[in-house]
Formats: sequence, C-alpha cells, structure tokens
Amino acid sequence: MVQPANLIIDTDPGVDDAIAILMALASPGVDIVGLTTVGGNVPLARSTRNALALLQAAGRSDIPVARGATRPMRGRYIYAPQFHGPGGLSTRLPDPIAQPVPEGAVQFLHNHLTRQPGGFVLVALGPLTNLARLIREWPTALEQAKKIVIMGGAVDTPGNVTPKAEFNFYSDPVAAEIVLSSRLPVTLVDLAACRQVGISRDQAFGLRTAHPLGRLVLSLLNGWFQREPSRERFEFYDPLALAIALDPAIATVVKVDLDVGLEENDSWGETLESGGPGEVTLPQAVNVPRFFGMLETFLEIEELPVQ
Repeated sequence: MVQPANLIIDTDPGVDDAIAILMALASPGVDIVGLTTVGGNVPLARSTRNALALLQAAGRSDIPVARGATRPMRGRYIYAPQFHGPGGLSTRLPDPIAQPVPEGAVQFLHNHLTRQPGGFVLVALGPLTNLARLIREWPTALEQAKKIVIMGGAVDTPGNVTPKAEFNFYSDPVAAEIVLSSRLPVTLVDLAACRQVGISRDQAFGLRTAHPLGRLVLSLLNGWFQREPSRERFEFYDPLALAIALDPAIATVVKVDLDVGLEENDSWGETLESGGPGEVTLPQAVNVPRFFGMLETFLEIEELPVQ
C-alpha cells in the first residue's frame, strides 16, 4: 500500500529520473515539495532545465527546483550521453518558463528538513554530492528526514560503468562514502534490485494510456528505444527507488554495512560489504507484479507485464 508522503527528490534527469518524477506526480496522497538538481547524467544546467521542463509539461511549474552541485567532491562528472542522449531526455520538451529558486540545493534541503523534522521523505536519484555537502555543512540536517531512499551502488552484482561500479556511485564515490558512513538509516536501491524490473522493446511499443502523465512516460520510453535500434530492454532504476520509497513492501530487505571504493583504480566507486549488520537497508527480491501494478494504476498504462 502506498504511504502518503511529502517528497523531496534529488535528481539529474535523465530518462529514468523523469519517469520516477512523473510516477510521483501521479501517485495519490503524494506531494512533491521540491526537486534539487545535481550534475550526473547531464551537466547541472541541463539537469535543471530538464527538471523545470518536465514539471511544466506535467502542469506542475508550482513545484520549486533548486540548483545543486556542478562538480563531484573530487574530479568531474562523467555524464551519460550514450544512455540518455546529449540532452538527457529522449523526448523534446519546450523550454521552461519557470526559473530555479534563488536558494541552492543544500540550503533548500536544510531549510525544509530542519523546519519540519520528520516531515519529508528524501529520494536521491543521482550522484550524492548534494547530500554529502549537506552533511559537511550541517551534519544533523539529514537526520531530520523521515526516510532516505537512494538509487545507487552495485552490491554483489556487476556495475554498469565498470565491472564493479554503478554510475551514480562512480560519478561521486567520495559523496557516496560520506553518506553511507554517516550512520544514517538509508535504503539503498542498487543495481541488483533494479535489474529485476525491466521491459522489452516490443512491450514498450505495445503500451497504451489516456493519462496525460502516462502519455509522457510512454513518449520517454519509446523515444529511448527509438534512439538506438539495438536496445532491447529498459530497466526502471529510478522508478523502482521511488516505488520503494512509497511502498516498502515492494521488496524484501536485509541490513548491511557498506563501504565505497575510493582508490583511483578499478575499485573506484565499487560498493563493498564490510561484514556484519549495518544501518543500510538493501532491497533483495522485488515483487515485480506489485511494482508494475503501481505503474499501471497511477499512470493508467495498459499491457504492462504485471503478471
């Protein structure tokens, strides 16, 4: 059952980020109180533009967008045009009229979390630079979140950037290590969980919906497949993290203690189990029909593989 929630989404849109945001907008009882942007899939200026354009296309330009980090804690972001395209989204959206709010992402997060302790669920869908900088500047602010759900890492599963590293953690492993070592009770939705929820090219082109947000989701999905004819499967990384934030029963979980590789070699960004119980909640087996049923219900999408 979906739990009512006030969400703050930290994001670098990104096709799967965009689908997750649209899913949240369509969810009953869920209110997005703000988006904070970060470089990652695309440079910060583009991720901020994409966030604003997506909200405008959804008729929700009232939701504030706060600009975050242009660079990781060390080095530069690698970006992912090969996956998301040079603009980050697989469908063209009109240039947004709204502008980001004056306060930056770290200030925005601090202000909301500390003014209403326990009032917000924070869902992080990109590199964790904004969260790490918040911990560095105001060490207790993230403790005020009701829940923190992160999409990132590859625990006991191959990476998608290197054999060992997932994209978000590889983009800023220093930030990932700061967040995971903070002892905050986070839920980490890693690649092993995300790879359980995917859709084929043929399934995607067979989907139908009359829901306005659902149509935008299908435009993003179909555009992603059309951009590269060799693509045969889309995996719902960020939408799964969003779904678990709203309905934790979607997956079984274990508690683990995790470290992030910071050596500038083949372990850069690797997610390592350090042994014994820990504070990180790691989803294991995903209830796939329950996940797709959520998408089908909220976005009125027909022919999803819910069985």
